[in-house]
Parts: sequence; C-alpha cells; structure tokens
Amino acid sequence: MQETFGGWVYRMDFDELDVAIVDAVRSAPRAAWKDLAPVIGVDPATVSRRWSRMQSAGVAWVTAHPAGTVTPACALVEISCVPGRSSAVAETLVDDVEAATVKLTSGARDLQVLAQAPGLAALSGYLLDRVGHVPGITNVRSHIVTRSAIEASRWREGALDPDQQRRLTAYAPHRTSHDGVLEPADQRIVRALTVDGRMSFERLAEHAGVGAVTVRRRLTRLESAGLITFRCDVSQHLSGRAVAATFYGSIDVHDLGDAEARLRELPGVRSCSIVAGPYNVIIDARLRTAGEVHDLERQLSQALPALRVQDRAVVLRVRKLLGRVLDAEGRSVRSVPLLAADD
Repeated sequence: MQETFGGWVYRMDFDELDVAIVDAVRSAPRAAWKDLAPVIGVDPATVSRRWSRMQSAGVAWVTAHPAGTVTPACALVEISCVPGRSSAVAETLVDDVEAATVKLTSGARDLQVLAQAPGLAALSGYLLDRVGHVPGITNVRSHIVTRSAIEASRWREGALDPDQQRRLTAYAPHRTSHDGVLEPADQRIVRALTVDGRMSFERLAEHAGVGAVTVRRRLTRLESAGLITFRCDVSQHLSGRAVAATFYGSIDVHDLGDAEARLRELPGVRSCSIVAGPYNVIIDARLRTAGEVHDLERQLSQALPALRVQDRAVVLRVRKLLGRVLDAEGRSVRSVPLLAADD
C-alpha cells in the first residue's frame, strides 16, 4: 500500500522523516546520530532506530569508493545480448568485482555496466578477456571515463531545507590535499567501507588488522586527501524519483566546463561522466515517471543548446549498484566489495 507525502510516493511504512534522515546521511555519511539528530529535529535514538530499520530492509545503505588520485580506471560499457539472455548475462556479471554497476535497459543496448579496475591495462583485460567472452553477449561497446563531471554522491532528494544543509556542512571532511596512495592497511579499510560505509572503527580495525585508533587516523587522512568518497543510495521505496534514465550526448570540448555548471542546476540530473567514444557526455538522471524523460531532454536542450542528445534509455532494472546486488524492487540483498581482497 502506498501514500503520498510532500509530493513523493512511499510505502506506508516509510515517511518523510526517513527520507530526511537519508538526506542527512548523504550530507554527513559517517556522522554520529547524536550530531545528525538536532539538525533533523528528533532524538538520536529515533534516528538510529529508523536507519537500522531502513538498512536491515535493504532500502538505504552507505557505500564508499576510492577517489582522487587512486580513482580506478572506469568505463561505461554498452552490452547487447542474444534475445532473452540479458538477465542471465547480468547474473553472470554481478559477482565480478570489476562490474561495479549492472543495469538492464531499454533501447539500443540490453545492459549498461560501469566497469572499473586499478588501471587501464587491467580494465582492458577485463573488458576483452572476461566480458567479451561471456556466453549470450553479441556486442560490447566501451566508453572510457576520462572524468566524473557530476558525482552521484552529490545527489539529494531535497528533503532538507537550506539551513539544515548548511548545518551539516560542519561534518564535511576538511580537505588539505588531493594526492596520496593507498597503503595495504588503507586498502583493507576502503574495501570494508565499500561493503558498509558506516562500519564502526572497531569493526574496521578487525578488517584492517590494525588498532581502532590507527583506523581513525588513517581514515581521516584518506578523507582529507580526497582518496575516498562516501555516498548513500536508496531503493525505489524511499525515492521520489524512482525512474532511472540515461542520456548519451556530445558537446564541443570547449563547452564542457560551462556544461557541467548548468547540468548541476537541472533537477533530476544525478551524475554526469565525460567519456571517450562516439558520445563524450553520458548523463544519469532520476525522474518521477517515464513520461519525464523527454521533459528533461527538453530542459537539457534549453540549458545547453550545444549539447546534442544522440540516444536515451530508461533503466528497466538495476541489478547491481556500486557493489550492491539489488532485488527486483531495488533493495540491497548483498554486497560485492569494490576492491579485490589481498593476495
């Protein structure tokens, strides 16, 4: 059963407070409940209880991924399959560490995969030697990501007012540099955080094989150096924009800088990747209905007359989202770490 709250449609057992908690976590992914509670206007126990319920139900979760100078080599991969085999191919790929996101889509491709690996050589090997030989695949077209213009970690449902958003900025990490490397202990910390971005320091210490104080120090360094990014994702049960769409377009390289600023102002634009391929801009959007696909495309053309949208697709099902394997309703059922385990 469903009910509408403030313009969004949710299952009856989730409400506006749950969405506000999610948006607060998006702004301060690892902040303590005692710090988030006053901003939202409830007590810490309520925040903790509601987040635990959402996390246990698989409708909200926090994931971390390497960033900055340790960002993996990435490619957006379009895959065509033998008729009737797309779901089976998706099932084959979801357990691959390199296949961070796997979507079944409408249009000219059956699957869209975000593939990643430590470097371009490893990424090439995965695409050529693994994906290219999966039974049921008829065509693979890869677009190497050269830059993430808009990151999905910036996405918000709009459940918090400007003052609440401002207060949450106090919990943003203080960036002192944008350089560094991941040492073995750091890699184990990041790997654990790709499974649960809010994992306690004590549990992280168990995964990393170092003390909790050392984990706290190392994580502070990773955040200040911009080597790790956190993001909070939700299932369709908590999102007012449950329809995902992808736009494939091209724009002159001289207009890319201006395009990024204008894209950030458009409601529904969740992320934007600059890629090398037949398109150079791939936009991920979140919409309320499938009917809004052309509405957003019209807004794109008005805001960016130089952008030529060459194709568009509606996501039929997200099978995996940044390491999280999802069910048919977009609930997280298990996690595949984004980093391979130590040898």
